[in-house]
Amino acid sequence: MIPSLRAIHFLISYGCSSECDHCFVWATPRRLAGMTAEQVDEFLEQIASLGMVTEVCGEGGESFTRYQVLLHFLRRATALGLSASALTNASWVTSRQQAEERIAELMAAGLTNLGISTDRWHQRYVPVERVDTLLEVCEAAGLAAARMETTPESVMFRGRAAERLAPQMPTRPAEELTVCPHEQLGSPSRIHLDCYGWLHLCQGLTLGGESIQEAVANHDPQRHPLVAILLDGGPCALGKYAAELGFQMHHGYVDGCHLCYRAREFLRPKFPDLLGPDEMYGS
Repeated sequence: MIPSLRAIHFLISYGCSSECDHCFVWATPRRLAGMTAEQVDEFLEQIASLGMVTEVCGEGGESFTRYQVLLHFLRRATALGLSASALTNASWVTSRQQAEERIAELMAAGLTNLGISTDRWHQRYVPVERVDTLLEVCEAAGLAAARMETTPESVMFRGRAAERLAPQMPTRPAEELTVCPHEQLGSPSRIHLDCYGWLHLCQGLTLGGESIQEAVANHDPQRHPLVAILLDGGPCALGKYAAELGFQMHHGYVDGCHLCYRAREFLRPKFPDLLGPDEMYGS
């Protein structure tokens, strides 16, 4: 059981309008996998039955690439008594009028909060003026909204970031990387859910289980073969475990995410039900 669990973030789409270098889920316009309205209904019913989750969030990738599914998600979540938010990169904001119409529609569907991603990597694809317009429209409509900006210091070096950005960065000795830097793997307050039904403790590291109820009810961090290692000794311990099986562990990595991600890449054939899906590893 995960008694601390309060929120589940829906990865509504693995597709995105952008292909940012720092993206840790390998989102790209070329990815087609995403949730259907029928899956949203099924997943939300299971989540509501848990009795502990109070918040859900629609994200991706870019959730607005499946806009009708996002609207359905908001309506159904709200009907079930869940607080529903969403994330976007504002690529769809082609005019102020269009933004006003969509925000009105989203609020009517139950949207309570909107996070808007923008930073040096997003701005290669989405002009910052679109973000500014969307923030102004949200403020005028009374919708809570916030600019979400990743700085070079806050990049998580997993996914595409491990491939494109890590080679340019200084490294730390692997022996120092003994704690997961971002996730509370032992007692998470939020996890992610994708279109395949995988529940992610960290993107690409999953709970396993045949259903949402089973995965949450049966989770024991000390019995999860990978989480137990990470809780005991962090990414360094996972790297050493993988090295015993043939992983080429380097002396230095940018951060704990970088080492953990590379070790997990290697371990995927041994743990196919816990490390995936392919999209999370750029396949």
